[in-house]
Amino acid sequence: MIQTIQISDHAHDQFVKTHPHGDMCQLTSWGRVKQAFGWQWSRVSVGEKNQIRGVASLLYKKVPLINKTICYISRGFVVDWFDEASVQALLKAVKDDAKKHDAFLIKIDPDLPEDTPNLLHQIESFGFKHQGFTFGFKEAAQPRFHMVTDLGKSEKDLLNSLQGLTRTNIRRASKYGFTLEEAPVTKMDIFHELMKETGERDDFLIRDISYFKQIYHEMQPKGEAKLFLVKLNPEAAIKGLDANDKNRRKEIKSLKKKDSTPEYNQQIKQLEEALENAAHQKETIKQIAQEHPEGFYLSGAIFVQSGSKAYYLYGASSNQLRDLLPNDFMVWEMMRYAQKQGCLSFDFGGVSGLEGKPEDDAPGLYIFKKRWSAVKRARIGEFDYELSHLLSNLYRQAFKLRQKLLGWRKNK
Repeated sequence: MIQTIQISDHAHDQFVKTHPHGDMCQLTSWGRVKQAFGWQWSRVSVGEKNQIRGVASLLYKKVPLINKTICYISRGFVVDWFDEASVQALLKAVKDDAKKHDAFLIKIDPDLPEDTPNLLHQIESFGFKHQGFTFGFKEAAQPRFHMVTDLGKSEKDLLNSLQGLTRTNIRRASKYGFTLEEAPVTKMDIFHELMKETGERDDFLIRDISYFKQIYHEMQPKGEAKLFLVKLNPEAAIKGLDANDKNRRKEIKSLKKKDSTPEYNQQIKQLEEALENAAHQKETIKQIAQEHPEGFYLSGAIFVQSGSKAYYLYGASSNQLRDLLPNDFMVWEMMRYAQKQGCLSFDFGGVSGLEGKPEDDAPGLYIFKKRWSAVKRARIGEFDYELSHLLSNLYRQAFKLRQKLLGWRKNK
């Protein structure tokens, strides 16, 4: 008989990491990260004869005024949804836990592909109400679409699968002597300063440094998270720029020997502008070397691994020397690292699903992620299980009103 069972955090995490639809948001370490920032967290599991059949990591947030909570199971349940006995047992365990936390609504957004045959009907058959096939970043707790690169191939084949410009950028960046450093938490302030620069440049809000430190504190000891930083080697960077300049001067000399045409003249002009830009870059590098003899960081990322799945969770970069392509170097080296760790996928995170349409609220994300051979995947979406129909309905109306007000203020 399948029933609620008590298991260790380790057993819970191993089940999540080995399940085809397990996600980093269902790890116990992630639950503790959220717990440190205002959420209540618990977990439940079901099974039989010491065999785990399903787990769920539950987050609770109090709703103002009514002193009740919403239960949010991010990327859960982790269960075979076509195993009805296991789902029923897990749902009962979740409902029991939700009632202990005074929840009036259970929200889930499982890590399941939209195109799974009969899946929508199957989930609804347990009493969940589908909240629609949403688009963009505003209608749901998390974007329904995400971009994922297949790592289940050789490094050579992975490189060849990237867009031509990306391969060129990786080769260019490799000339400048960058190093990808697995940094300790004491360097989180460096990453956070890069995040501030990125947020100001790209117009988005960033979290307090304590949030990133908490991720490191909870997940790094288990090998689930890394802080990566890209360090500039001034001497190697100048040497690489000098080599580029030498090739450009040869090309200019060769073009000047040919007949003068508008096309050749334009090429010469572009090469001369590149030489001038490189001269400015070298001066910047020399100044940085004097100001930061201990080294200077141009990019950083929070990398997460859950089983065979790798996640590019947060990325940041300096406004300086972006033409040297430290981000391209960083992403490629992280993908290589993920392959060596046995990862079969590299998740670049969400996109709107509205690519090419005027209402796309983040068109640059899709363009960037696509050039890394990432394929857009659509999840099944959000579902609600109502423990109180009245309060659930009032909450949804209030949520929609809030989204409209936020949109109005942004466009005002």
